[in-house]
Amino acid sequence: MKKRATLIVFIILSKIFAVDLITISGNVLSESKTPLIGANIMVLQSQIGGATDINGQFTLKVPNLKGTVQLKASYIGYQSKIEEVIISQVQTSPYQLNFILSSDVMKLESIVVTGMGTEQESRKLGVSIESVRKEQVENSPEVSLVSALRGNVSGLEVRKTSGDAGTNAFFRIRGTGTISGGHEPLVILDGSPISTRTIDSGGRETSERGHPESSSRMADINMNDIESIEVLKGAAASAIYGSRASNGVILITTKSGTTGKTRITYKTNYGISGMNKIYPLQQKFGQGDMGDFVGGESYSWGKVLNVKGAKWFDPDREIDLTYNHVDDISEIGNNFEQSISVYGGSDRTTFYLSMAQSYEKAHWQTFDQYKKTVTTVFGHEPTRNVPSDFRRQTFRIKGSHYLTKKITLTGSMSYANVFGNQVIRAHSTDGLAKGLLSTPPDFNLRPYLEPSTQFHRSSTDPFAETRDGGHKWNNPFWVLYELSQTQSVERAYGNIKLRYDINDWLDLNYILGTDFSLDERNDIMPSGTYRNGGLGRFIHEDILDQEWDSNLNISLDLRERLGVPIKLMVGHNLNSRSLKRFETTGEDQVLPNYYQIENYSSVTADQYLSLVHLESFFVQGTMDLFDQFYFTSAIRNDGSSTFGPSDRRHNFFKFSTAWEFSKLYQPSILTFGKIRVAYGQAGEEPNVYSIFSGYTSPSLFSVGEKVSLGLSYNGVTGYRSDDEVSNFRIRPERRNEYEIGSDLSLLNGSLGLSATAYSAISSDIIYDVDVIPSTGADEMTANGASIENRGLELNINYKVIDRNKFKWNSRFIYAANKNMVLEMNGVDGEMAKNLDKNLVPSRGIAKFSEVSPGHEYAEFKVLTWARFGHGLVVDHDLNINTEDVNIDTISNYSWNKNDVYIASNGLPLMYSEKIWSGYAPNPDWTGSLYNEWNIGKKVQVTCLLDMSIGGHIANYTKNSLFEWGTHGETEQRYHPDFDNPDWFGYEENVSTEWGKGRFQDLLNHGHKAIGPGQDSIIAFSQNMYENYMGRNTDVINNIEDASYMKLREISIAYNFGRSSFGFMGDPIILLRLSAQDLVTWTNYSGWDPETNMYQDRISGEDYFNQPQTWRINLGVQLEW
Repeated sequence: MKKRATLIVFIILSKIFAVDLITISGNVLSESKTPLIGANIMVLQSQIGGATDINGQFTLKVPNLKGTVQLKASYIGYQSKIEEVIISQVQTSPYQLNFILSSDVMKLESIVVTGMGTEQESRKLGVSIESVRKEQVENSPEVSLVSALRGNVSGLEVRKTSGDAGTNAFFRIRGTGTISGGHEPLVILDGSPISTRTIDSGGRETSERGHPESSSRMADINMNDIESIEVLKGAAASAIYGSRASNGVILITTKSGTTGKTRITYKTNYGISGMNKIYPLQQKFGQGDMGDFVGGESYSWGKVLNVKGAKWFDPDREIDLTYNHVDDISEIGNNFEQSISVYGGSDRTTFYLSMAQSYEKAHWQTFDQYKKTVTTVFGHEPTRNVPSDFRRQTFRIKGSHYLTKKITLTGSMSYANVFGNQVIRAHSTDGLAKGLLSTPPDFNLRPYLEPSTQFHRSSTDPFAETRDGGHKWNNPFWVLYELSQTQSVERAYGNIKLRYDINDWLDLNYILGTDFSLDERNDIMPSGTYRNGGLGRFIHEDILDQEWDSNLNISLDLRERLGVPIKLMVGHNLNSRSLKRFETTGEDQVLPNYYQIENYSSVTADQYLSLVHLESFFVQGTMDLFDQFYFTSAIRNDGSSTFGPSDRRHNFFKFSTAWEFSKLYQPSILTFGKIRVAYGQAGEEPNVYSIFSGYTSPSLFSVGEKVSLGLSYNGVTGYRSDDEVSNFRIRPERRNEYEIGSDLSLLNGSLGLSATAYSAISSDIIYDVDVIPSTGADEMTANGASIENRGLELNINYKVIDRNKFKWNSRFIYAANKNMVLEMNGVDGEMAKNLDKNLVPSRGIAKFSEVSPGHEYAEFKVLTWARFGHGLVVDHDLNINTEDVNIDTISNYSWNKNDVYIASNGLPLMYSEKIWSGYAPNPDWTGSLYNEWNIGKKVQVTCLLDMSIGGHIANYTKNSLFEWGTHGETEQRYHPDFDNPDWFGYEENVSTEWGKGRFQDLLNHGHKAIGPGQDSIIAFSQNMYENYMGRNTDVINNIEDASYMKLREISIAYNFGRSSFGFMGDPIILLRLSAQDLVTWTNYSGWDPETNMYQDRISGEDYFNQPQTWRINLGVQLEW
C-alpha cells in the first residue's frame, strides 16, 4: 500500500511540478536470448506500461524521484519476471534493464478472461478455457475470424461452405445440443455481445437449400484489431451467460493503446487462390439418350466419342471435340488487404486507432475474361462482370482515460462497410454446379447467349427461340454473369465502460454496448433463368438488426477487507435485440435487363419484426485456500420475453474446483500439476413468437390435409389462426455438463499436457411436436427432447528445442465427441426399438439428416436398395404371385448389416421407404499438429496440419451425375455399339466385354452383394445407372468417408529489423510468405469433404456444393 501510494504521488507531482522523467529501456528475451515480440512491460502499482517491438525491445518513462519501482515482464508461454529499479541509483537515462523469461508452455501465469468482466490466472482455473494467440488469427488471409480459427482450438469444429469470396462457415463447440435453435456460440467483444447470426437471403420463394450465400457477421471484424481470444467450451465455463450460452462462448479482447511513444503499424497482404480439385467427369460419351445423339437432351447417354484415351480411339477417323467445363470456367482468384494502426498514450490517457480494407475475388472467370474466348458478345452488357467478390472496409477507435485516480472511462467504436457479391449456392437448380457438372462433355457452353436471338443458351435448350426458354438447368456462364446476389452491410458496434475503484477491496464496473447493422440485399434472376417458367424474378430485402446490452457488476475482494481469501462479483444485465426485415418480390419481368421492382408484373411484400428483452441477475464467487485449492461458484437468473408466461425466470448454476497438487507432491520431472472438476448449466432461448399462435392471410389455406377453404369475401382477404398451438409453458433449453480434467507442466516447463473429459445432456430441447386434430392445428412448439454429448479433449504443447540459433515448438490438439439423441416426446432409444416405426418421433434438419431417439445426431435417413439388417420385406423372387419376404429371414445367406440383396436378374431391389443408414456427418475426432521453427533471430517457419477423422458425407451429387451420365465413374458403362459389328471400334470378345460385370463391383463401404443373382454378369447400362444408381434410388452407396487431413497452412517469415527508408524513417520490416490448403489427403470422391450444404448448421450433404480453394499470400509489415 505504501509503495503504491508513493508511486501515485510521484506521478501526480511529475505533472504538477514538471518533475523530470527518466527513461528505462531494454529487451525481453527467452532463455536462449531470442527476442519476445509483443511482451507486456508494466510498472507495478501504476498504469504505466507498454509492449516490446519486433526486436523484443521496450522503452518506458517513469518519474525521476526518490524510491523504487518494480517492472514486470510477461509473455504468453513464458514465466513472468519482476525486476526492481532504485531510482536514486540511476546514473544514466535511458537506463538499461533486460529480462530473461523461462519457458511456460502451459501459460500458467497468463490472465484469462472468464466472462462478465472477470479475470483469473490460468493456473487457478477449474474449467477448460482455451486461449488463442493473436498471431494465430491476424496472420491468416481469411476474411472471417471463424475460418481463421480452424485447427487452433480443440473441440471447435469449423466447416467453410465453399471457397467463394467472403464465404460463410458453420462452427460449433463440443457437438450439437439443439434441434431448432442455432449452433453458433455466443460471441462477446470487449465485454458486450455482438451479432454473429447468418440470415439467409433469397426470400420465402426460394427453398432453404437454394438460398444464395450470405456472409456471417463474424466477417465484419478486422482480425488485426484482436489482442486475444478465449473460448469457453463447456457449460461449466459459460454458465455465467445463462440462457444464451449452451453452445459455448467466445470472448474477444481487442487491442488497446499503451503508454509511451506513439507507434504505427502498417500491414499489407496480397494473395492468389485457385480451385483445389477438378471434379471427376467422363469425357468419352456424348449428349443423347439410349446410345444415340439427341440435341437438347439432359442426359449424356449418347454416342461413343472418338477421343484420345478411349479404348476405341481411332486417329484416322474424325476426332470428336470435348470440353473440360470445370477448367474452362475457372481462373485464378486474388485477394488484397491493407491495414494501419496507430496507438500510444500517456500515464493517464491511451488510444488505439485502426483502418483497414480487404478485397477478395473468387476463382471464377470474369465476363471480361469470357469475352476473349468468344468471337463477339454483340455489345451485350451483363448483370455483373465479376461473379463473386467480397469487399470490407473497417475503422476502429478505442480510448481510455483516468478521470481521477479511482475512475477510468474507456470507449470503443467500430464501423464496417461490407459488400458481398455471391454465386448462388449450387445445390439449387439455379445454381452454378448443377449445369456445370451435368452438361454433356461434347457440348460447348460458349457462347452462353444464342448468337441469333441473344437468349439464354444451355445444353438443354441450345437454340433458344424465346426469352423464357425451355431449360432444365442454367448455363454456368449465365449463372456467373446474369444472375446476381448482392449483400451490402453497414455496421457499427462498440461500448462505453466506466470503472470506479471505490477502495482497495471494492470496485464497480458498468458497460453499455450496442451493435447496429443495416443489411441491404438484391437477388436477381433475369427472364430466361430456369425457374418460374423463365419469367424472371427480383427480390429486394432490407434487414435492420440491433442489440443493446447494459451490464453492471460490483466486485469485492474480501482478502483486502477481512483477510478472507474470497472474491465476490454481483451483477445485473439488461439486453434487447430487435430485427426488422422487409422483403419485396417482383415476378414476371417486363423489360429485359432492367431490374427495378416496377418492371415486374406481380409484386408482393412481406414484413417480419422481432423483439427480445432479457433481464439477468448474477453472483459469482471465487476462493483460494492454501494457495493450492481453488473454488469458483456462480448462479445466474434470467428472465426473457421468449420464455412462457407461466415461468418467466430461470436459474443457471455452475461450480468448479481445482487442486494444484504439485504444491504437495512434486517429483523432479513435474513442474506443475493440477486436477480440476466442474459442473455447469447453460441455456438456449426459445425462438421469438414460440409462445404465440399467430395469424395468416392467404387466399387459400389448408390445415394439414384436414380442410381447404377460401378466405376472401367480397374481394377482401381475411385472416385465420396459423397451424401451431400457442405454448405458454415453453422453457429455455438447458445443457447440464460435467467436466473433469488435469493440467501438467513437465520437464522444467517445456512440456505441457492438458486433458478434459466431459459429459453433457441437453434437456427441454425445443421442436415442433405433433398435436391431435381436435386442437384445430397441426403442431405445437414445445420442450420435448434431450440430446447427449460426451467427449475427450487433449492438448500437448512441447518446446522441443530451445537454443539461441534454433527453436522448435510443437502443439498437438485432439477432440473426440459422441452426439446422441436420447429422447423425443417421451420416447427414448429403448422404447423406439419396440414401437411401430411410424410412431417414433423424428424430425428432419437437412435433406437427409434427421434426429430421432436412439440415433446419432443428424444420422442420414435415406432411400435404399433392399439391405440386410433392417427387417425389410420385399418381392425377393420378382414374382408378384408369391408373398413378399423379410430378407433377413432367408436362411441361405450369411450377411452383415447393410449388405445388399441381389435378385435373380443380378440387380438390387428398391425399397419404397427411407431407412436409417447408420451413418452420420459427425467426425469421430478432430485435431491438428502445429510446428514452429525459429532459425536465428530472423527466420520463422510454421506448419499446421488440420485433421478430421471419421464421420460421413452424403454425396448426392454423385447420384445425380450417375443419372445424367456425366460422372467420371460412368465411363465404365456399357454402350449398345460395343455389341454392334458395324461400329468402328467393334472387336469380338473385346468390346463385347466392355461395360459389364457383377453388381458387387459397384458397391462401397465393403458391403457385399448377396442373393440369387450375386454372381450374375450384368451390363452397366443407362437403365442400370438411371434406375438403380440415380437420384431416387439408393443413397447409402454414395455416403462416403469424410475423413481428411489438410496442410492448413505453411509459412516462412523473415525479420529484416530496422531499415532506413529516407522520409519514411527507419521502420522494422517483417516479410511473410504463406500458403493455405495446398494439399488435402482424403478418400472422398467429390470436390472436398470439408463442405456444408447449409450455412448455419451441420448437414454432411454434398448436393452440387461449391468447391474449396487453395491460397498463396505474401505479406509485409512495417512498424515504427
